Amino acid sequence: VLQIPIAYVAFSLLGASAQVEGVAREYFAVRIWSAPAALGNFVAMGVLVGLGQSRRLLVLQLVLNGLNISLDLMFAGVLGLGARGIAIGTALSEWCTLVVSLSMCKILLRERSTAGVTLWPWQRIADFSALERTLTVNLDIMVRTLFLLAGFAWFTDQSARFGDAVLAANHVLLQLVSISAFVLDGYAFAAESVIGAAVGASSLAAFDAAVRRSTELAALTALALAATIALAGAAFVQALTDLPRVAEVAVEHLPFAATYVLFSFAAFQLDGVFIGATRTRDMRNAAILSFFAFIAVWALLPKQLSNGGLWLSFICYVVVRALTLFARYPALRHAIGARPPQP
Repeated sequence: VLQIPIAYVAFSLLGASAQVEGVAREYFAVRIWSAPAALGNFVAMGVLVGLGQSRRLLVLQLVLNGLNISLDLMFAGVLGLGARGIAIGTALSEWCTLVVSLSMCKILLRERSTAGVTLWPWQRIADFSALERTLTVNLDIMVRTLFLLAGFAWFTDQSARFGDAVLAANHVLLQLVSISAFVLDGYAFAAESVIGAAVGASSLAAFDAAVRRSTELAALTALALAATIALAGAAFVQALTDLPRVAEVAVEHLPFAATYVLFSFAAFQLDGVFIGATRTRDMRNAAILSFFAFIAVWALLPKQLSNGGLWLSFICYVVVRALTLFARYPALRHAIGARPPQP
C-alpha cells in the first residue's frame, strides 16, 4: 500500500547513476509485491528458531533459496527479463515458501499441542497484556532492524558515489559478507533458543555455558571464513562477475571484507544472547549508536582513502555495535542470576 512513498523516499536519499537507478526502480516495482510473504516467512522462521527446530528451518531455507535460484535463472537467464526477471523469481519463491512455512508451522504446533487444546486458542491470543509485551519487543527489534538496514543502505549509497564499478565491486564483496553472516548466524540462532530456556529457568550456569560454547565455535568459524576470503576470495570474485574492472576493485578490497567478517561474529553472537534474553531495548540502542558512529567515522576519515576509508568505517560500524552490547552484558548476566524461575 505504501510502495509509492517508500520508493520516493528511498530513491531520493540514495544516490546512483541514472542507469543503476532505472534498473533498481524496475526491480523494486515487482519485488515490493512479495513484502507480505517475506514478513510471513520471517514469522514462521522465528517460530522454528524459538522452538529449536533447526532441521525444519534448514528445510525451509533450502526451499526458499532453491526456488529463488531456479526461478531467477529461468526468468532472468532463459527468458532474458534481466533485473525484472530476478524480482519475479524472488517474489514467486517467497510466496511459495510462505505456503510451505505456514503448513510446516501448523503441523509442528499440532504435534506439540495437548489433548483438548485447540490449535488457535483465541482467548490466549487475545490476551492484550501479552500482545502489548509482544508489540513492545517487536517495536524494539523493528527499530533495530531499520537502523541495521540503514547502515547497509548508507554503505551502498556512498559506494555509488564512487561510480558504478565500485558500487558493483562492493556488492560482490557484500555477497561474501552475507554468506559468512548466514554461517555465523547459525550459532546465534542456536544461542537464542538455549539462552531463552536458561533465562526462563533463571539458570546462570546454563546461560554461561550456552554463551561460552556458542561464542567459541563462532569465533573459530569467523577466523576460518576470514582466512578463506583473504586467501581464496579472488576465485569467488571471478565466479560472481566477469567484468574486469569490477573484479579488479573487488579483489583489491578483499582484505577489508575479510576483516569485517572476522570482527562481525561478536555482534552476531551478542545479538543472539540479547534476543534469547528478550533484552531488545539494548539491541535497539546498540543499532542506533553504531549507525551514527558509522557516519561519524566516515565523515572524519580523509577522503583520499576513498573506498578503503568507506570499508574502514563499515568495520567500525560492526565493532561499535558489538562493544555497545558487550557493555550491557554484565547487567544482563546479573539480572539472570537475580530473577526467580519463570513458569
